[in-house]
Amino acid sequence: MQKVVMISLGCPKNIVEAEYLLGIFKNKGLIIINDINEADIAVVHTCSFIKAAKAESERCIQNVLNIKKVTGLRVYVSGCLPQLLKEEMFELFPEIDGFVGTGTLNKLPELIFNKSSNEFYLSRLHFYPGGLNNSIYRLLSSNTSSTYLKIAEGCDHKCSFCIIPLLRGNYESRRIEVLVNEAKYLADNGIKELILIAQDVTSYGKDIYKVFALDKLLIKLSKIKELKWIRLLYAYPSSITDNLLDVFKEYDNICNYIDIPIQHISKNILASMKRPLNTVNIIEKIKNKLPNVILRTSIIIGFPGETEKDVSELVDFLNKMYFQYVGVFEYSDQKEATSSKFDKKIKRSVIKDRKLLIENIQYGIFKFKIAKISDNIIIILVENCFKNGRNYTVKGRAYFQAPEIDGNVIAISSCSVKIGSFYKVKVVGVKGYDIKAVLQDDLRN
Repeated sequence: MQKVVMISLGCPKNIVEAEYLLGIFKNKGLIIINDINEADIAVVHTCSFIKAAKAESERCIQNVLNIKKVTGLRVYVSGCLPQLLKEEMFELFPEIDGFVGTGTLNKLPELIFNKSSNEFYLSRLHFYPGGLNNSIYRLLSSNTSSTYLKIAEGCDHKCSFCIIPLLRGNYESRRIEVLVNEAKYLADNGIKELILIAQDVTSYGKDIYKVFALDKLLIKLSKIKELKWIRLLYAYPSSITDNLLDVFKEYDNICNYIDIPIQHISKNILASMKRPLNTVNIIEKIKNKLPNVILRTSIIIGFPGETEKDVSELVDFLNKMYFQYVGVFEYSDQKEATSSKFDKKIKRSVIKDRKLLIENIQYGIFKFKIAKISDNIIIILVENCFKNGRNYTVKGRAYFQAPEIDGNVIAISSCSVKIGSFYKVKVVGVKGYDIKAVLQDDLRN
């Protein structure tokens, strides 16, 4: 039996697609392994949303092809990079055995299992954008108690800096009953934290139900008793409804946490970005309705035409301390994006200085917010535990920390604890974006 290794790059949405593919491969009899040196087949599932992601994907493919020279494994590439480059893939990487774009991911098994048809198939391939959704097979790629549920694919917004519509197509929601069934499957397989994702999670339902329906989906998911935390990432400002905010008040297992990328706050920049101009009002409405909600956002610094006045306006807004976490990204041209044609480009050195300024300001805000809960008892989901001298170091996350991006809670314990369980800890300080704590009681779940 042939052995396959999957390398997934980029965002959590890619992770979900990779897990669907792994499930399909396993159902077709392939053996899933992690060691590429032992594999017969390697699949690189790529990202190309920004220039850095595209470069990372290209480096990874080349590294895998270098291994191919030694072991002879077959190499396939899937996802956003082939969707972006199309037929140029074979020009850049003539040694690969096949590739599929985002809209034809379901054809990848056909390429792998019918190798003789690759040339025939690829020569006629239509690179329409999309994603792999609604697969009945999914093989979780980690043994944690947290995972993602992709509720929609594509995007209808026309942000000038973004090529997601080019890569992923128009917005397409998955039906509520399909998502609930997948969530039940995940819960039955030990998942306790479910993180809802899409390119725009809050526009869910507008295409198939003709109304924003994320509130209705959340109500259904909240009734799955094994799911202790349900979290939202990638909310779009203008599609956050009052009904959605009301749901946060009503259901205890919906985390009082929203990731809502604003990208900037200056109306001058927002207009150039083709982003909502009423972002300030939306954030203030959220905080008025949910005073204790923890907000995360993302900001692009150095967008063409950004002035010192625009940066000062952003600083003033951040200093209102609405956000506990802020991801700060340097603008870079993506030639397929509208903004790459804009004048008034900002020097890279200026962008870096502005990014550092924003990061330092936000870190001060973060430390201030955590200091306010010092000595408080919070609940964490344990993700790791290891011996450290006479004690144990416990690594976990609170409800206000999304995986990978918001840091962790690092607690000291006198005894070993069970990974995947919830424990009470006492907050004692911070180190970077990690919160230092001391373990208290086991919640027995």
